[in-house]
Amino acid sequence: MHRLISTTAYEPDPHADPWVEPYRVIGFPDEWRDEFTDLYRRRWGRREEPVGLPVRKLNELLRATAPGLVATGRGAGGSAEVPWFYASQDMPAELVGPLLASWVMTLPPVDDTDHERVADHRAALDRALALIDNHNPQWQNESVDLTAARLTDGGTARPDRSLYRLLPEQIGARLTARPLRLGGVDLSFRQVTRDQGVEMVSWPPRQYTRGKRTWHYSALVTVTVQTVPFATHFRVHVDYGIRRWVTGSQVWLPPGRGATVLLDTPLPWPGAHGPRRRLTANTLAFNRRLGMPAWRRHSLVELLPELDVLRAYPKPTDLIADPADWLAGRDGVAAGVVHSTAMGVHGVGTGLMPLERSLVDQWVEEGLAPAFRRVADLERAHRKPTPVLLPTARSKDPKVQEERTRQRVRARRDAVRAALDGHPLQVDVLWQTEETRDELVAALRDWLGLPAGPGPVDAVQEWQVGGLCVVLRTRPLGRLGAALSLDGAPGRSRAQVLSSAVRDRAARTADFLGAGIDPVGLALVETLGSERFKHELDSDPKHALRHGCAAARRVSQFVVVPEDSEAAVDLRARSALADGMRQLGAVVPPEQRLDEELPDDLQYLALWQVRRQADGPTRRAGRQLVALRIRPHDTAHPVRGWDDAIKAWVPYASFLISLAADSADGTGSSGSGRGAATTRERQDEAERRIRSLLFQVRDRPTLLLANSGNLRETWPGLNNGQLEKDMLTFQGGPPVRVALHGADLRVVLLRDRNDRGETPQWYAPGATEEEPPGFSAGLWVAQDADPDHRVFLSTVGKPPTAGTVRRDLRKLVPDQDWPHGPAATAWNPQALELTVLGCHSPAALAAAERAGAAADRPAAVAAATHRLRFHDEYHPLSRPLPLHLAKLAEEYVLPLAPVPAADPTAE
Repeated sequence: MHRLISTTAYEPDPHADPWVEPYRVIGFPDEWRDEFTDLYRRRWGRREEPVGLPVRKLNELLRATAPGLVATGRGAGGSAEVPWFYASQDMPAELVGPLLASWVMTLPPVDDTDHERVADHRAALDRALALIDNHNPQWQNESVDLTAARLTDGGTARPDRSLYRLLPEQIGARLTARPLRLGGVDLSFRQVTRDQGVEMVSWPPRQYTRGKRTWHYSALVTVTVQTVPFATHFRVHVDYGIRRWVTGSQVWLPPGRGATVLLDTPLPWPGAHGPRRRLTANTLAFNRRLGMPAWRRHSLVELLPELDVLRAYPKPTDLIADPADWLAGRDGVAAGVVHSTAMGVHGVGTGLMPLERSLVDQWVEEGLAPAFRRVADLERAHRKPTPVLLPTARSKDPKVQEERTRQRVRARRDAVRAALDGHPLQVDVLWQTEETRDELVAALRDWLGLPAGPGPVDAVQEWQVGGLCVVLRTRPLGRLGAALSLDGAPGRSRAQVLSSAVRDRAARTADFLGAGIDPVGLALVETLGSERFKHELDSDPKHALRHGCAAARRVSQFVVVPEDSEAAVDLRARSALADGMRQLGAVVPPEQRLDEELPDDLQYLALWQVRRQADGPTRRAGRQLVALRIRPHDTAHPVRGWDDAIKAWVPYASFLISLAADSADGTGSSGSGRGAATTRERQDEAERRIRSLLFQVRDRPTLLLANSGNLRETWPGLNNGQLEKDMLTFQGGPPVRVALHGADLRVVLLRDRNDRGETPQWYAPGATEEEPPGFSAGLWVAQDADPDHRVFLSTVGKPPTAGTVRRDLRKLVPDQDWPHGPAATAWNPQALELTVLGCHSPAALAAAERAGAAADRPAAVAAATHRLRFHDEYHPLSRPLPLHLAKLAEEYVLPLAPVPAADPTAE
């Protein structure tokens, strides 16, 4: 067991001099913004006006082609006061002018056929181009301290807003200026700007050959600026991984999704020289209107041919046809199509193993010194990192194995009885292959210890075991599993066509299953794999089947036919059954047993904000605030969700069914914020619900769990800069004591890595220099933490699905002993950050005039949260069980478009 873990996080070194960089800066003039906005507004016609100018493409163009440019400022297009360029030198107007003109020419409409409007657009464009020549912004000097921050009222260090973009760019420039040496090979890197931070990609790509096939891949380093609650220094997080490139004979674009293309180009100016430092991101997707692949808007590659007429730049059709040729480069121009798992199998596995991660991390540490230092290693925060779980059934002693099996079966039956409050468990198996049907039935019998069924195949079977009644019905799925028929009609949107098809299939599914049962049932449905439906976008019937099952009061779990999955059928059947039981609510946390540090009747309240975008599974946007309550000791329905329509806590399975019903009603704004038109209105409505929920649970000790990254858009008071210990903040009011929302309320905020890299990667250093780094499960805290320290890291061990891979495996530069190392899939560990925002601290008890009450140890509250990641039936969860169940409820938030008045189903 490792004693310490290292995180790939850095902070300003207080013993070093500040890192001050002198820049030449200019702003985006108001005159430009007004004229360009008028030009861009013409593209929108009578539709809702644009929020701002599309400067993203312009900024990409400038970063790729303007020598001396370090970074572009966020929000510069909306205010002349915000620096637009941060440069190491003035850029001449004769260089910036053509770049700006190329971008301005993309702003007006391109498909207007009205002659008068076309002439008016032309005149507006001429005015805008003339303004570029007549108004040159003035350069100014500005020195920026890249390590500076201020403390919030809660004691959290917050850097200036500009550093979130400027510092990663500067770090990227510093690191890409020096190669990474591994195994005697130097890897050079190129910089890629992201919405959050920067990426560094080793270039040119590495090659891995196996048999007759060669695959291409690169090292990937991502840098972001982050804050940590109550930490007096902000952080720089550095993540490491593998970037895989499409190198097959042809690129397959997943339906409804685009592909990222990184472009390597020389400076397009005559006589321009110097090392190439950047790759620029572009997006390729299938354009339905054109009937062919095309560049999406904001892709830089559309502008470059206008500036550089001497070189050929990749056209979408050419890149799709031969990605390997463009990866090698043509006439100094190279393009790499980023591989995604939706594109199929790649010969190079994902991830880096601990040793290689630590070696790249050492290179980063050297590059960031002396201004930044590594965050100190973390030590264990609690001596009981896991709860008491049921032992696995496997044992060399048959009697021991038999007893352990009986224990597990009893626990499962108890969980099902509690979830259904003594009602029969009714299971429908809708199958397409006999093999899957038989494995699902076997999995059900094994799960609950049922004897072999007495009836014939596809007959109703019933068991009475241990006070539990189980009713099983198996039937062929038939045509219900066929692709949806998406026959469009004039004047109907894609979302309306899809919603109509979903409603039709759902109605047929509900009729097939029969009338709704009381209280709920479980449907295990065998479907074709999603690859079978790629010929017709949105034709996969899975979501329609879920709506139909919900209409018949069945929760549903899906398993694909054997030929569409590489995993064994029996394992997949068992997994599907476990997920089905989870949806019934037949899952509760194991006993905490934290030496009575927390109340025995502690209940859990989890909040999760579901967001469905217009490009989601049903092509319809929707929002839903999910509130889940778990009372582990309740003998009936221990897991419940809050149904805001009837203002009551309902059993989890009924809650899921109500989510589907609410999504199907066509409002498109289910749950929180129904009818709310603005962000502020949605936030006000969500916060009203949250305050109401806290009032509903104040009758007993409660641990509130919320994911900050998920919920802060809805509840801005969860932003790190607004956090104060033992206080809650809602909009329009000052921070108030947590105890005012419940005398026995405790609050833990979680953060995961998400797409913003909010938590760092980690590895456990070896005990000796010869021992390679590894992984270690536990709850971790800073070594110098005081008793009221509130921030912890929760880690779990490598899951069984990750396989067995050597910790010292090298993929970037394989060694001779393991030449096929690149093919291995390495597990990328994710740490959960746990912030004990509210607990019974001595200060909180004193403020509540409860000085005689026993105080909490924040570490014990964090330990209780960490232990919720462990369960008898699941591998360690990616988040605590209450939040896990709350998030998975989003599977039932499937908004449908309103039924058109002329639609027969509206009768």
